Amino acid sequence: MPEPRQDRPQDETEPYVPASPVKRILAWTGVAYMVIFVLLNLYPFFRGGEYLRGVGPLLVCPGCLGLGAVAVWQLRQKECASSRKAAMLALAIACAAVLILGLLDGLPALVAGLGGHA
Repeated sequence: MPEPRQDRPQDETEPYVPASPVKRILAWTGVAYMVIFVLLNLYPFFRGGEYLRGVGPLLVCPGCLGLGAVAVWQLRQKECASSRKAAMLALAIACAAVLILGLLDGLPALVAGLGGHA
């Protein structure tokens, strides 16, 4: 019978290293997408098989929020070069614009699909 491997002594453990802010932002973006997909797949069960229509532009919003948050985080780093700061600022502005357009295009369809008047 093979013996269990002892790579390191029992009393030595590696210190806890938390995930970087970028990894946390991307993980929360993934959680937001998962919640949206679950809700979109559950909706037809409660509405007699009818799907929400016209809510595709809303699927861009979590990605824009996540990418914009990463751009702002990178922009605030002190060791960042000025050219990289300019690129991150442009990316953050572009993400904000796409987010606003996605909300303006998708929210009326969502409200109308949920029974409101839009």
